[in-house]
Amino acid sequence: MKKFNYLLFICFISLLFSCINSKYKYWDISKFNIDNNALEDNEEVKIIYTSRGPDSNTELNYYIHLIAISQKSGDTVNILTTPDNGLEIEDKDKVFNFFNQDNIATKITQEDLSNLKDIKSLDIKEIEKKELKKIDKVARDPEFDYMADNNYKTIIGVIGVNAP
Repeated sequence: MKKFNYLLFICFISLLFSCINSKYKYWDISKFNIDNNALEDNEEVKIIYTSRGPDSNTELNYYIHLIAISQKSGDTVNILTTPDNGLEIEDKDKVFNFFNQDNIATKITQEDLSNLKDIKSLDIKEIEKKELKKIDKVARDPEFDYMADNNYKTIIGVIGVNAP
């Protein structure tokens, strides 16, 4: 009987995790209208949507889809980014800076920093030379396709805030 209960518990946990992760689907990156001039580097934006993803994306297997409004032009754009910024509903009025794919901030998000002793040991010049990892899929939550499935210009990069 203990083995049966244990097996039933394992099945329940597996089912639970598969339900959590199954909400996410993926689009091929070719669906997006990539325009490297959609935003300027360091341009201020407000985020109105994030697809998030099924996990922490530490392996950089997919892009997270953000929809942002430029505070300069008023244009609405898609941003494809790898880090999950942990955006919450309280961030809806917050202004972020967009950093394009050539910005060191974007390149650092693709570095394995787990062995970093301190910030002084980070080789910025080497990181600046690196190309971003080629990623072909974009996480999507089908529940929000009415918003995420759009024809806005799309740019690759990260969001953050400038240090004062």
